[in-house]
Amino acid sequence: MKSIIVISFVLFSNFLIAQGTVSYKNLKPTPTAQQKMFRAVEKLDIEPLTEWLCPSQLLRGDREFGGNGPKIKCEASIQIGRDSASLILTVKLWAQETVHDWSTTEGTWTRQIYQAPLGSKITKILSDNTSRTQFISPKAGYQIFVPGTDVAQAAYEFLGFTDIKSAVLKAYGFKPGDRSALSNLIAQYVDKGNTVVKVPSVEGGLVKFFYIVGDTGGDDISTDDNCNDDTRINKLEFFPVTIETYKARL
Repeated sequence: MKSIIVISFVLFSNFLIAQGTVSYKNLKPTPTAQQKMFRAVEKLDIEPLTEWLCPSQLLRGDREFGGNGPKIKCEASIQIGRDSASLILTVKLWAQETVHDWSTTEGTWTRQIYQAPLGSKITKILSDNTSRTQFISPKAGYQIFVPGTDVAQAAYEFLGFTDIKSAVLKAYGFKPGDRSALSNLIAQYVDKGNTVVKVPSVEGGLVKFFYIVGDTGGDDISTDDNCNDDTRINKLEFFPVTIETYKARL
């Protein structure tokens, strides 16, 4: 009896399909999770990092640069956080005295600089995600661009004998051959008794300006975490960051 019912149902179903009563082409599939998301491209204005960051690790020499530089190298990069909803900054500072005994220090830090709204996931960083700079820290009161000097040559020497990449100059709104731009991108000022050097990125369009203290009045390499009168990163100022996100449809 059961066999007769099954056979009859199959025959009846085939008859309906043949007659066009049922069309599997018209059946709509259930939307997948990915189909319930939509893509967006966003340009973010990242707040400057104003936390002082000072290395305390002594790699060589003593803790005093003694007005001999130091030569500074600073690198920054961002990546998508493990939660796929944040941007994580990694920044490294290296400083070395320019004469014997070559006092040297370095430090690396990670900080969250952006959190996406609830329901958003970051899938790609579309803009530059790295930057680096370098320079030889001047003595207090030193004038980088003396009137009448070759601006390009002075900047080249100050930046540790390196040039600012053309793509970076373009990000600042300057043409590669515009020598006057260099004097507008490098500056120094005094903050809490220390000379802060404001320098551009020489490569990469993540960081717009690095604000760094090189030599100070006393011991330069920190022995604690308060960074007062120590070699340090004073501030990082960023270019806009462009990301691709996926958001849940409501």
